[in-house]
Amino acid sequence: MKIILASGSPRRKELLSEMFEDYEVIPSDFDENTLKEKIEDPGVLVEELSLGKAKDVENKINKEKDYKEYVIIAADTLVYFEKTGLGKPGTSEKAYEMLSNLQGKENYVYTGLCIIIKKENEKEKIYSDYTKSTVKMKKMTDEDIKEYIATKEPLDKAGAYAIQGIGRKYVENLDGNFNAVVGLDTTKLKDILRKNDILK
Repeated sequence: MKIILASGSPRRKELLSEMFEDYEVIPSDFDENTLKEKIEDPGVLVEELSLGKAKDVENKINKEKDYKEYVIIAADTLVYFEKTGLGKPGTSEKAYEMLSNLQGKENYVYTGLCIIIKKENEKEKIYSDYTKSTVKMKKMTDEDIKEYIATKEPLDKAGAYAIQGIGRKYVENLDGNFNAVVGLDTTKLKDILRKNDILK
């Protein structure tokens, strides 16, 4: 049984490595923009994005590999604040703006999960779901924000913070799943894999 992660994300690799010693990484080339333009509900959006990524990787496997049995794991994470999606700031200026707005307030992290299970001589199974977590940031001084941006961590993180990194000290409360906020809901993943006798 081949375990395949449909993502090149270092954070998702770390989380999956805690579950499996041996797995293959095949990043998806799925075009996310088409769905982002059509779907407004963030929960539905991350679920559909995860499904799109998983299907894209499955197409690659069917063309390039000869795997009789496999599990494809795909995920997508979006940060929402005041009904607006927050991507990766990219620049110090944008990170400063995001963190200034977020400080002392709640933001919502939606994490989609799609699992495709193919066993020989069995019908393919597709599981698709999402997790919503609420993250409340501490009140940050101007100095706090500048100090955090100086670490460069916020620049390539959606919402301009990493709950698993230095950003953890600026989080006041998490109501939800920590790993889902990082990028992969391992609780749901384990449940589905156990039900299908892939994980003990």
